[in-house]
Amino acid sequence: MTMDIPATMKAVVFEKVGQWAVRQVPTPRLTGPTDLLVKVLACGICGTDNQILLDPPGAHATPGVIIGHEMVAEVVAVGDAVDAFQPGDMLVGDNNLPCGHCTMCHGGQYNECASLRSMGEDIDGFMCQYQVMPQSQAIRLPAGTPVDTAALTEPVNCAMGALQKLDLRPGKSYAVLGCGPIGLMFVALLKASGAAHIVASDLSAERLAMAGELGADILCDRGSDPVAACRNATDGIGVDAAIDVVGCLLPQALDCVRKGGDVIAFGLNAHSRQTIDQADLAMRGVTIHGTFIGHFTFETTARMLAAGVVDLRRLITDRFDIDDFGEALAALRSGSSCKVVIYPNGR
Repeated sequence: MTMDIPATMKAVVFEKVGQWAVRQVPTPRLTGPTDLLVKVLACGICGTDNQILLDPPGAHATPGVIIGHEMVAEVVAVGDAVDAFQPGDMLVGDNNLPCGHCTMCHGGQYNECASLRSMGEDIDGFMCQYQVMPQSQAIRLPAGTPVDTAALTEPVNCAMGALQKLDLRPGKSYAVLGCGPIGLMFVALLKASGAAHIVASDLSAERLAMAGELGADILCDRGSDPVAACRNATDGIGVDAAIDVVGCLLPQALDCVRKGGDVIAFGLNAHSRQTIDQADLAMRGVTIHGTFIGHFTFETTARMLAAGVVDLRRLITDRFDIDDFGEALAALRSGSSCKVVIYPNGR
């Protein structure tokens, strides 16, 4: 191991239900010939991280694991058989580790792998100063990519994976239900695709204002009806596609779309149970797509962000050092923040 890499490092550790701590832990070492040792430059707090740390939790992780997966890092050491990276390279990482040999992996759906493991949930993630990762999960960043842009790659990749389900063409109309960070990313990506109308809904006036800045044409607050807005924008027909980013708005999303339209069920809410009208769904020929992580889209996402097709850095409203993780988590939970990012090795 390179001499200037410390023997210990700071990391945010999930201890047990409702409990976490910033710990001084051993710095991981290269073990496999195709592993990379990386210095974490930034790591966003995902909604999943928040769900892991709730009591009761809304998502599950292994006790003792280092959380975090929305990362950008610099390579500091490589295994003997690494042939695609060298120290100094900047990268982002796909935190989802498929087995590679199950039916779903062989069928090209590694995101639905029967034995999928996730860094930050099942095994150690990136809310720390250094981490080891397989070369196969790393995506080199184009030269000059700003750290704050790169830190958004993983969540944007999830949105890109969802949009793969749709026939994106200029002139189409969409509804984005929920304008948290991912919802705002959907708005920006749909605008970049040439959308004619984007209806955005949220309870937060601040987030709706940001949705408007990113390209939403019609903003629906708590006193407005997104379904009516979708009809009014399309001569009574309904939008081509609607995205439930919250995880409890599927019936509303179905009401927003036209006959033959598409609905993306993206938001994850393990505690929500909803009722839909199957007869209406069948008679109108609406298609529901379930998706939560992108696959085979990571490299194009990194290139798109680096090229400035969309500039999402304004979504980062709060920046913290790793010692202030508690303050960062409180900012996320307050609802007053948008994207919260930790810089484990300083800014």
